[in-house]
Amino acid sequence: MKRILLILSIVLCGFSAVQAQSLFQFGVKGGLLINSSDLKYTFSDNRERYDESSTKPGFELGFQARLRLPAGFLLQPEIVYSRTSGTFPIDETNGGGGQYGDELKVRSNWIEVPVLVGWKFSIVRLMLGPSFRFPMDEVMNAGMKEAKVAPRLQNFVMGYQAGVGVDLGRLTIDARFCGNFTHITDQGTTEQYAPNLKVDDRKVAISIGYMIIK
Repeated sequence: MKRILLILSIVLCGFSAVQAQSLFQFGVKGGLLINSSDLKYTFSDNRERYDESSTKPGFELGFQARLRLPAGFLLQPEIVYSRTSGTFPIDETNGGGGQYGDELKVRSNWIEVPVLVGWKFSIVRLMLGPSFRFPMDEVMNAGMKEAKVAPRLQNFVMGYQAGVGVDLGRLTIDARFCGNFTHITDQGTTEQYAPNLKVDDRKVAISIGYMIIK
């Protein structure tokens, strides 16, 4: 009888430990970024023009964590490295110094820290929250010349993310819309091209992750 009680106690303690560990999850993630940006030029006579960029798919790689809260809620902090790129038209009609058909190519690297609140039912998660973005650098190519232009980016950009996810065991699949409350730049990229340029950055992130601790 004593042995049975001892075995039951060990099983219960082990079950409690597993339950406690399951309150926190940690894993890795990577995904595809479908980028979309709008450009706003402001001329010296206060005329404004909007242009849409021709963007290319980007990517993100990083870490994800979760803390289980009561009533099915989750706290989901992450830290990811992301890269996006786009091609913007520059010519005399939009304030640039180039000829018709010239392009300004921009590639941006970021460290992003989303802190999302989620709600999970069954295998499905809903999530929403702020995202804190810090630029690493930006590479610009106009014609044959390429140069880093990190000082032209904001030092800090406040964004947001909202989306849905599915958990299949340790595998996680997320789809999110990501936007910014502020412009990623409020300056012209060069004195010659695109004066007073403002960029609104938006993207859809589709990612797959794996929970190492679950």
